[in-house]
Amino acid sequence: MADTAPDERDPLGARRARARTWDRKDPQAGAPSGPRQRTAVVTVHGVADQAPGDTVRTLASLLTTRPPDGVRYSEAASDCLMLQVPPLEGSVPAMPDPHETPPPMKALRQSLRSDFLRPGWLDRAAQGERQGAVRAQVASYEASVTTSPAAEAPPPTRTHERPDLGLAFTDYLLFKAQRGGTAAEPYECRRIWLTRTDASGAPGDNARRIDFHEMYWADLSRLSSSLPPILTELFTILFRMSKLARDTIDHARKGAEVARASPAVRQGWRRLSRLQTALDWGFAHLLANLFLQSVLTGLFIVLMSVLNGGVGAGSGEGGSTANSAKLALAVAGPVLAAWWLAYRWVRSWPARTVLVLEAALVGTVLYLGYATPWVLGLALLTALAVACDAGLRVADRRFVSTRQIGLVFLAMSYGIIAAAMWDAPPVFPPAQDPPGFGPAPPTPPEHDVWVWWTRAALRAFEVSLLGSYLWWGVAAFMLLFWIVRGMRQARLGPQARASITTARLGLCVSLTSFTAVGMVIWATSHQVLENAAGKWGYRPWLFELQQEVAADFWGFQLLLEPLSARVLPAESFLTLRYVYSTASFCAVALLLFALILYILAMLVPSVLAELERDIGSPGDLGRWLTDSYERLEGFVSLVALVSAAVGIVIGLLLLIEATQLFAPFFIAELKLLLIIGGLQSQAMLAPFVTGSVSALGALSLLGRTLSKYAPWLRAPLDAMLDIDNYLREFPRGAIPRARIFARYVALLEHLKEQGATRVVIVAHSQGTVITTDLLRYLAYRARCGDGSRAAVLGQWLDQVEVHLLTAGSPLRQLYAARFPELYRWVLEGPKLGDLGLDRWTNVFTAGDYVGRWIWHPAPEGIQRTASFYDAGAVALDDPPRKDLCVGGGAHTHYFDPDPGSDEVARCIDELIRPSTPPAPPQPRPGDAHREQRQPHQARDHAIGQPE
Repeated sequence: MADTAPDERDPLGARRARARTWDRKDPQAGAPSGPRQRTAVVTVHGVADQAPGDTVRTLASLLTTRPPDGVRYSEAASDCLMLQVPPLEGSVPAMPDPHETPPPMKALRQSLRSDFLRPGWLDRAAQGERQGAVRAQVASYEASVTTSPAAEAPPPTRTHERPDLGLAFTDYLLFKAQRGGTAAEPYECRRIWLTRTDASGAPGDNARRIDFHEMYWADLSRLSSSLPPILTELFTILFRMSKLARDTIDHARKGAEVARASPAVRQGWRRLSRLQTALDWGFAHLLANLFLQSVLTGLFIVLMSVLNGGVGAGSGEGGSTANSAKLALAVAGPVLAAWWLAYRWVRSWPARTVLVLEAALVGTVLYLGYATPWVLGLALLTALAVACDAGLRVADRRFVSTRQIGLVFLAMSYGIIAAAMWDAPPVFPPAQDPPGFGPAPPTPPEHDVWVWWTRAALRAFEVSLLGSYLWWGVAAFMLLFWIVRGMRQARLGPQARASITTARLGLCVSLTSFTAVGMVIWATSHQVLENAAGKWGYRPWLFELQQEVAADFWGFQLLLEPLSARVLPAESFLTLRYVYSTASFCAVALLLFALILYILAMLVPSVLAELERDIGSPGDLGRWLTDSYERLEGFVSLVALVSAAVGIVIGLLLLIEATQLFAPFFIAELKLLLIIGGLQSQAMLAPFVTGSVSALGALSLLGRTLSKYAPWLRAPLDAMLDIDNYLREFPRGAIPRARIFARYVALLEHLKEQGATRVVIVAHSQGTVITTDLLRYLAYRARCGDGSRAAVLGQWLDQVEVHLLTAGSPLRQLYAARFPELYRWVLEGPKLGDLGLDRWTNVFTAGDYVGRWIWHPAPEGIQRTASFYDAGAVALDDPPRKDLCVGGGAHTHYFDPDPGSDEVARCIDELIRPSTPPAPPQPRPGDAHREQRQPHQARDHAIGQPE
């Protein structure tokens, strides 16, 4: 290393000046007292279903089998470390909150807007905690992220640096995790010791031990292989995409306020934010709960039919199954209740004897004293309420306030059922009817309690269905204003356009996917539901005005038997509603098919490269993917606009059909249009049902096998889940980013205790995002100098050499493109000083669909040339930064021990290769001034241009 003073081209001048005298460091500073370096390598995996230890073994295999020329790696030993992982504190310490869920009003506010984007969130969060120092830190930190003019003097703090939105968001997640009571947990870290031998090294100094550690985080974020977690996460992603779209617009609004944009620009972002919030909140809290009530009432009808012997209500059959179910309930219910009471509260044996006698009496009265349909109906409603509450609790941990709204809707449905059952036959059977023995005589429908239960459930079903129609009708007008406002804000520049595209993509994909899933569920179950409802005459409650006109078309098109004007069989009513409600599926399916077809056309060459098939030159692959990504934004905007337009039309049609308020003269033509659309949709739903069931079966039964032999099949789903988990704020006690950062910090602290003098981090895919975000945060905390664990660790990283190699990083291609406000530092060109790095090498393949270059290549348009994607082609060579293409390929084979990874092995070895410290330099004029300079002041110059 040349003995020169640091200058503008040396972003680590101060650090390198210290490195020239590192053999004279204080041993307590974390470096040995002699000139021998100790290198630690940290491997961080990316998107795939790795098992613990896979990544570190793969990297060790790459270096031992494909080492660079003149270098040999040999494995010495391997073991596991058990590390204690305490929670990582943010800038403001927080006391754990004993409440599992926030109070109702606070939860409602949080469902409308994240606390992170609400002014003064830290100050309110600290209320009731330790006073004094904590409140002072709260006020200081809050002042650093407010929108106060720069001319105002900030409160006294250890640093006047203003954290950007990305750093502040990390601080917020750490604060929420600590408030949620995140517990300490163990981490079993895989470690492999390799011996590096350099033929060019000095005798006795050419063999060095390299410690390879694995930072494994998949267990904190990854999708399980069993069916229930897969279903849960799939439904979560449906709503989370809309939530991420809303947060992106909120971040853009916050960014405009922080940047002190013009009043017109800020007002435009505020209006768009309100529209986006209203649509997202109504979708996740109203439409989803209305759909849940429809599912619950349909499930009640089907289960009552099963209890009635598998026949529809009003059939006059069954009876034995119902009596057997009533007997089981009369025995099991009191017995389980008595056992639980005896286990928890009743301690003495005489009291337990009395409890058993009481349970026997209750079981006898329950079986002999009450009509069978009443007992089973009430028991089934209770069981469904418990199951619904359990599901709402799961949803509430992901979408706050969902349970409150869901319980209100559940109470409304049960209230409608109770009102409909008010005039039902008596609860107590007539005295002359011997209960429970022999077949019951035929009962007319007006006196059949089974029919009354079905009629009551259909009433609640009508209300939930009409509520869904009304929601779509109101949302239609909101979507119209949302489109216009988004088009206006998109004119503000590339970053505004990126935020608008993310909002359109998230909301429209969520709505269309949810509609498709709902229709597939209905198509799967409608035949069973109609058979369970029976053929007894049902007079619709809210949709009765439609039947006169519908009978004309319906009788001609589908039904063989004539219908009366206002009464039709219950199963025919459900068939009619199924046809009307699924009439829009053909349009939704075409939009989804168009988007899926474009993505498939874009990614098929990369998938073939993933399978190591011959797809031509790397230049053809790279230019195809680049051009496709550049056109993706326009195509997504077009699909989003068409989806919004279709949603407007569908919402208005359903609203008109349900209420007949706006089109009394052409209601017949409208119904004919809906019926024709419904017939087409039924034909299209069949393959969707088959495909959905097959996909779920494959994921549940072959999930681990598919991940091993065809990782590209799960890669899109894993990528969506990793991004979603990384940005989640809930559940409070297990925020994924907070847990991942805490584990990462524990590993780095272990390296500090072991006296590492050089840390080399090799990260892939999502691991590159985790690593860079953590290093930025630790460097920021080190500059704050608050004495916390994060600050101490960041200061240690500032004293040692830190090198980073990223492979297939989605920082620019995905995160900065979709979340420009959180990752503005990527768009502006990452500065090594902001991350505390000595060197950063980024490698990518021509067909990597997740991430490629980090720094914007210059001159503009060079990424369209074929030579840009050749193996070894340098996109940016500005030491200590480098963007390097390693040829053709896709996303998951960077570290495979084959000839295609030789360039990756060489880059890793360049970062590991030890540097011989020269003799201490002689004092020169100006050295004292340079030594007093802050380490990060001369670390970087801006590179690249914002896209």
